[in-house]
Amino acid sequence: MVLSEEVKQKLKNEFSSLKDDVKLVLFSKNDDLSNKIKELLTELSQLSEKITFQEKEGTKCLENPCISIETLEKDFGIRYMGLPSGGEFPTFITAIKMVSTNNYDISERIEEFVEEVDKPVDIKVFVTTSCGWCPPAILKAYSFALVNDYITATAIDCYNFPDLANKYTVSSVPKTVINDSIEFVGVKDDNDYFGYIVKAIGEI
Repeated sequence: MVLSEEVKQKLKNEFSSLKDDVKLVLFSKNDDLSNKIKELLTELSQLSEKITFQEKEGTKCLENPCISIETLEKDFGIRYMGLPSGGEFPTFITAIKMVSTNNYDISERIEEFVEEVDKPVDIKVFVTTSCGWCPPAILKAYSFALVNDYITATAIDCYNFPDLANKYTVSSVPKTVINDSIEFVGVKDDNDYFGYIVKAIGEI
C-alpha cells in the first residue's frame, strides 16, 4: 500500500470535483521505480470512477518511466517523468484535476497570445521533490500545454533521471528548458514565460 487511509479519503473528496474522465498512462520499464509508480497510479485509479490507469510499452518522453495525464478523448502533452512523491505529489493531484476540468493558471490576455502559437513548443521542467518553487513551475508549464495543442510540458525528477539533469546542466531547480534552446531558473509570470516561448520558436 502506498497511500494511507486518511490520504485516500482526502483524495476521494478532492476527486469529487472531476468532470471529464482522466486516463493515467504509464510508459514503464522493468525496474523498481516503474513498479512503485504503477502501484501509486493503481491506487489513485481506485479512488474515483473518473480515473483509469493504463500501462503501455513505448515512450512519449525522453526516457521511461513516464506518466501521461490525458482525458479519454485527448492527450494534452502533459507528462511527469519519475515518481510524483514528496512535494510533487500534491502537484500531480492538481494536474489531474486541471486536465479533468480544463482549468489552468494563465491570465486571459496571455492566453489569447498562447492560442496563436502554431509551432511545436517542448517545455521541460527539471524538479526535485523537496523544492518549494517546483510545484508552481510545473503547473505553469502544464497550463500552457492545456491552452495550445502545439505545446507539450514534461516535469522531470532530477533524482530519478540524473543523466538528463547532467545533460541539461541542472544546478538549481526548478529549471525550465524550452525547445532545448531557451532556459531559465525559477518561477516566471505569464508575460515573461510567454516571452521565453516566443524566443524559442521565433516571432509568431
